[in-house]
Amino acid sequence: MTIINPESGSKSGSKLESGSESLPTAAQIPLQTFHLPTFPIEATALKHLTLTSDIKPTEYADLLRTPLASDAIPPTLPPGIESLTLELFALGYPAPFLKSLGNALPNLKDLTLYAHLIDGVSESSRLDAVEFIRRALTGPLETYSNNVSGNGNGGGGGGNGLRELHLLDVFCRKGFISGLSDILHGRGLKNKEGGDHHQPFQPALRFLEVSYTYRGHSDGAFLARVPVEELPGLLVDGLVGVSLRLDAATRNTSSSASASASTGLQGIPDDPADVDENGDAVKKPEGIVPVGSGHEGTGMVVERLTTSEGEGESGLRMLDCTLYTLSLEQLARVLRRQQRLAVLSVSVLIPVGTADAKQKLLQTLRLGGSELEIVEVVGVPERETKDIAHSINGEDLNLSRDVFPSQEDLLQLTTGLPRLESFSISILRAPAFGSVSWVRRDDVWVESTARS
Repeated sequence: MTIINPESGSKSGSKLESGSESLPTAAQIPLQTFHLPTFPIEATALKHLTLTSDIKPTEYADLLRTPLASDAIPPTLPPGIESLTLELFALGYPAPFLKSLGNALPNLKDLTLYAHLIDGVSESSRLDAVEFIRRALTGPLETYSNNVSGNGNGGGGGGNGLRELHLLDVFCRKGFISGLSDILHGRGLKNKEGGDHHQPFQPALRFLEVSYTYRGHSDGAFLARVPVEELPGLLVDGLVGVSLRLDAATRNTSSSASASASTGLQGIPDDPADVDENGDAVKKPEGIVPVGSGHEGTGMVVERLTTSEGEGESGLRMLDCTLYTLSLEQLARVLRRQQRLAVLSVSVLIPVGTADAKQKLLQTLRLGGSELEIVEVVGVPERETKDIAHSINGEDLNLSRDVFPSQEDLLQLTTGLPRLESFSISILRAPAFGSVSWVRRDDVWVESTARS
């Protein structure tokens, strides 16, 4: 077990060094089995816990079939933990590991799942995962009546549930995310006696992050495995930040460059697959291909972002919608509704062959509210295709770059967006296609990234 000293940021073993004045608040534990270690007395103040799978691939399946030990979740697990991260559990968990873990953490406010098959490979694992996240999102059902009457902590019937949910490169079987959506919308909830729960339910969730690293260049079925039609159901009233993000895969070039320099092998690729038979560098696909603007999932996202189950204006302050491509018309609808946004990242369909494409984009962005401060645009050429690096021709690329704004364009944009401080745009997040970033300093727009 690695315990982190909150004062120095240093890590120690299961015991604090003599003379420490404060107890650690964070710990990271690599697990080779589904059995947590006993927590020492020094761990009683823990607020943040990370469990990382260190299970050998050859042993994972056997561990899933092995009945879970009754003491897999030790009674010494600190109940005051508020933030939990589970990472690299590629095949899920044996039931009832997650439910037992959740029951032992009644004060959980922040849950992060990274690189997962969250609902596992069996029906028991799936049900276990549903119950774990249900309890995390809603809190104990017996607290609802108190919260509704104003006597609880947070009000609205969901004050004891998660405030933040982060799903990073998380995959699951069809219907799992829809089940979470039902929970957030209060559908099918049961009270502690097992009957239908009739109290009004408002989740405590304020920040939702769903992020994927694009693997479509090597996996043609990648987007088909992302639940793009189910994710919009997670957008509920009360959210302050929403991220539905698609990132490009990156290579760690800095360490490779340092290693090459130290051996005098600069310019020679580390991977033989990066060169052809003549020794020339191979041009590899790069960037992302978001879900299309005409896809049913995109339409559902737009619908959720432009309607509300409650009354009054939306309280959304941050929106990242780069997993889905929005047409200019769809973006306009979203911006007219989300007038309190301060941060916006969005994939936008860029018309190819239209001379006024840049002006249309900037006019649409002006519909944003007066509180908008940071804008990132991921341009998606209208003739979007699967293999980006090899499919977009020079004409498409040059016309797409024509939407990169100038300093004068930014000055005009700030007449409608007075608080705008940062603007960046790329084409499909592909470095070869170029990008530009502007920042405003003392009311002067300065280009911080050279055009490619």
